[in-house]
Amino acid sequence: MRLLPSEKKAAIKKAIQLFAAKDGLIIHEPCDCGSHIRHNNGGNYHEIIYLKRDLDKFFVQNDCTSELEPPSEWKEISRQKVFELIEEYSDWL
Repeated sequence: MRLLPSEKKAAIKKAIQLFAAKDGLIIHEPCDCGSHIRHNNGGNYHEIIYLKRDLDKFFVQNDCTSELEPPSEWKEISRQKVFELIEEYSDWL
């Protein structure tokens, strides 16, 4: 789903506020599989991005809806990278 510029700006602002309030954010790739849903071991996997703040450090973990592949390890990132990821995936918010 493509957001209009004003919707994108509002989604980014809301996501940043939520991240600040909860010290974390989960960004899900939206499911657009239609009537042919074959998630998990059948294909059509969707990306999940976890953002977390802990002791004033920022972390990201990438995952997907596949049960066959474990999530990646937590990777430390900069505060700026958190904002870049939120902006990059704003259509998924």
